[in-house]
Amino acid sequence: MIEKTGKYLNPAPIMMELSARITEAGVLSLADSDHLEAYAIEVMKGYPQLTMFNIGDEQGNFLMPKRLPDGTFATKIIDRTVTPPTVTWKYRDEKGEITGIETSTDVQYDPRVRQWYVGAKEAGKACWTPLYIFFTDGMPGITAACPVYGSDGKLIGVFGADIELSDLSEFLRGLKIGKTGVAVIINEKNEIVACPDVSRVVTRDGNGELRHALIDELGVGWVTAAFKEYARRGATSFAFTHEGDRYNASFKRFPDYFGRDWTLGIVVPESDFIGSIIEAHKNILVITGLILLLAVFIAVLISRSISGPIVRLAEETEKIKSLHLDEEIDIRSPVKEIQLMSNALSSMKTGLKAFERYVPAALVRQLIRTGEEARIGGRKKELTIFFSDIAGFTTISEGLSPEELMVRLSEYLDKLTKIVMEQNGTVDKYIGDAIMAFWGAPLEDDDHALHACRAALLCQRKVRELTESWEREGKGAFPTRIGIHTGETIVGNMGSRERMNYSAIGDSVNVASRLEGINKVYGTGVVVSHATYEKVAGAFVFRPLDMVTVRGKKQEIMIYELIGEKGEDLDPRILELCEVFTLGVDAYLRGDREEAVRIFTDIRERFPADKATAIYLDRLGVS
Repeated sequence: MIEKTGKYLNPAPIMMELSARITEAGVLSLADSDHLEAYAIEVMKGYPQLTMFNIGDEQGNFLMPKRLPDGTFATKIIDRTVTPPTVTWKYRDEKGEITGIETSTDVQYDPRVRQWYVGAKEAGKACWTPLYIFFTDGMPGITAACPVYGSDGKLIGVFGADIELSDLSEFLRGLKIGKTGVAVIINEKNEIVACPDVSRVVTRDGNGELRHALIDELGVGWVTAAFKEYARRGATSFAFTHEGDRYNASFKRFPDYFGRDWTLGIVVPESDFIGSIIEAHKNILVITGLILLLAVFIAVLISRSISGPIVRLAEETEKIKSLHLDEEIDIRSPVKEIQLMSNALSSMKTGLKAFERYVPAALVRQLIRTGEEARIGGRKKELTIFFSDIAGFTTISEGLSPEELMVRLSEYLDKLTKIVMEQNGTVDKYIGDAIMAFWGAPLEDDDHALHACRAALLCQRKVRELTESWEREGKGAFPTRIGIHTGETIVGNMGSRERMNYSAIGDSVNVASRLEGINKVYGTGVVVSHATYEKVAGAFVFRPLDMVTVRGKKQEIMIYELIGEKGEDLDPRILELCEVFTLGVDAYLRGDREEAVRIFTDIRERFPADKATAIYLDRLGVS
């Protein structure tokens, strides 16, 4: 339930932050209501859980597409640039055509005083509102909001996405928990977020105003009693008695990363299942006893004839444990059971060889060699993090059939993955067309930054080779961007006891991911942080790009473009560009505008296609 809730809510803050960023970049304008409306409706079509898409600005203007019960959309537009201010409703059919327009001057709504607007303004970043009743529908929900800033750094507006929580209640109603068990979600104020009966989520106060119902007002005495026991005991699982009946209760708080202080409680009458459990225990004891007697009898009879094959089977099991799966198993025994075990091991080995394509066997072997137990936990150590991504992949994929896309993407990922592994890297995960990898764990690697940079250069070389091959076949390219950062990182087994992943998390991972995206700004292929540069400056050719503030960090960092490895046969013009560009950056950073203008103007004449040069000239006010 917690996982479903996270998947249900997470797209909202992500899309609001994306909308804010593309508006700040000039792709959208808060003054262009037609394009804003079209954009917001397309976002809502992609995420059906979004009920309303709110866009407000500092002047009180407001635009809100709303999903209607029949799947069509109605858009509310408040215009305070005219006197008197007007409110307009546009109604659209399933094809998006306008079917009606209503306009009046009865403007009661002001986005600037609403929780979602005020909260985002105060937070200065994407955030969730507390639980509240929606102004438009009177339904309970929450809003993800993100502020938008102008080029002068001042707030110009806020994007917000409303999500009604009635679907969570519907999901809880469909859960089968025993015969009559109930699941309820509450927040830190003991307000009901979701329960099987959505009509109980809201109530009215003494003035007839709608408000969120408290758990005490649910109307199901034994469920309310369970939450009170939980608050009193602090235990996550317990049994209790209410009005003479026994109940079992279990509670779990939503994880911190979820951003909401919610608790999921499940309460089940003990009578729902205790009878079947006792019967099952009896059957298990009888069956276990019979199997044990049979196993002892058979072991006494055939122990001498099976010792040799069993030793060999144990040896093969050790090989399988270490994922050494290349050798065939050839064990013959007149004892049927041993032969079955041999055949089963052979089938297991065959299955694991196929499974290796999904689980990195090399990583498992590394963990076995280092003695790391498969349990949740991590440790902090210095790693070098690597992120790669295909530029414009969404546009590229739209022009390919699913079959061709999967074949080409598989070939691309296979080639780059082999390079990472050959350079002692650990592939963490594939994120669509992106690759996340790291160096320095689980095996120690004193040269982790060097191996990561070398892998990046080899990956770019391999992408060029693939591009040449594909272009000869009339196929498009997969232009690739790479970001690399070195720093303290938490690495270890993440996930749950049932399923875990050896992964790296922390600020260093976020920085590497942001550096990959920065390539788009400067027109580069590989960008590394100053921390990485310091470790490998003597082995590679770089050019300094800029002092930037990576999102999520307050302190500026110096970033560099990785050009090539020293000793390679590099293009003299590229080396010349690096040398002159370095002088220009130095002049810019020390405030020598005249010298910086002269150097970057000269670079533009000799290298007119260099995007980084154009950025500096634009900052210096040179057209």
